[in-house]
Amino acid sequence: FSLQNGLEVAGRSLGHQPRHGSREIVVITAALSTCDPGYILTETLPRLLQAHIRVSAFALSAELHVCRKITQETFGSMGVCLDKAHFREWIMNQTVPPPTQSHNNNSEEEGVTCEMVTMGFPSRTVATLPSLVHATREKTIMARTAYTCPQCQAKNAELPADCAVCGLKLVLSPHLARSFHHLFPVPQFAEVVVHANDPNNKTTLSSSAAVAATTSSSSSSNMNTLNLTNELLINSQQDDTCCFACSRPLLSNNAETGVSEWLRFACPECDNVFCFDCDAFLHESLHNCPGCLGT
Repeated sequence: FSLQNGLEVAGRSLGHQPRHGSREIVVITAALSTCDPGYILTETLPRLLQAHIRVSAFALSAELHVCRKITQETFGSMGVCLDKAHFREWIMNQTVPPPTQSHNNNSEEEGVTCEMVTMGFPSRTVATLPSLVHATREKTIMARTAYTCPQCQAKNAELPADCAVCGLKLVLSPHLARSFHHLFPVPQFAEVVVHANDPNNKTTLSSSAAVAATTSSSSSSNMNTLNLTNELLINSQQDDTCCFACSRPLLSNNAETGVSEWLRFACPECDNVFCFDCDAFLHESLHNCPGCLGT
């Protein structure tokens, strides 16, 4: 394959991106060589630096020196695949917005200043008869559903997009909420391990025992129904032996020592405890702590 042609095409497609956005290229390669029409380091790399494009590369077989050189010069990241989990972890790290780099060595303030972005929140309209709606600046379609620009009252087909008439950025509140967790991430939970036979352990089994008792009694009397009351809705201050999110018991047996342990992770803000699976789900997918949202 040609790495130079791929970088040239990707770089030209990022030319319309505004200054407040980041321009990034991710290269995933399994080849051990490239067949290029020119020299990448003297022809393509200066163009990438001039356009402020960050290049990251991931090698599935072996690392290429040219990829390592480009990623170092453009402040990107370079990785070599170890296994499936490592590949997924590296890809997920690329979804996090990278820190802003200074593009001018003479001025430290250059490239790190914040710019105000004017946005509009359009209203969704549904008409009984189809009308002309802007799909792009050059194309209009007939549709019943449209988003009306609050500045020029033009009808646009989908969001997020720039208004086809006045160029205003049209978004909805969920679009902004998706990037909110990058600015205010969920704090790392502290691991808390308590031995089950520790006399200083003040944990109680009231709630988990109530769930087990309710389940057993319901299964014996009626196999199809399970009556849950508000008394089972607890927090970790009342019972820290089960996960606050999924209500599963946190007791686990250590294979090396043979001692039963309470393996749990505590949120530093709300002090609720979570199991390992819920801890990973909250930080990787949900990006919110249910205990903090409830307070």
